[in-house]
Amino acid sequence: MKIGPVKFGEVKEYTLEFTNSGKNDFNLFHLEGGCDCTEPLDWSRGAVKPGQKGFITFRFNSAKAKVSDAYPSSLNIYGNLPGDLIIYDIEANVTE
Repeated sequence: MKIGPVKFGEVKEYTLEFTNSGKNDFNLFHLEGGCDCTEPLDWSRGAVKPGQKGFITFRFNSAKAKVSDAYPSSLNIYGNLPGDLIIYDIEANVTE
């Protein structure tokens, strides 16, 4: 996911929507930001049934990032999937 441009020092919130394309219910157990600049705020609670949509809302604090047109971060998504962890990459365009 690419976000921005975000001025250095700005704090913005984003919502990521997804569709459960699997055959089983999907449950999000826990979320973590890949760095101090990315903070999960809210997400779909309970089971997301096959074919249904879910969401993840997160905050990006550019003051904790660096000025870059491709600053890397991520959301670490823990759920009931093989391997238990999905790393969702985020690339931020942080400007001066």
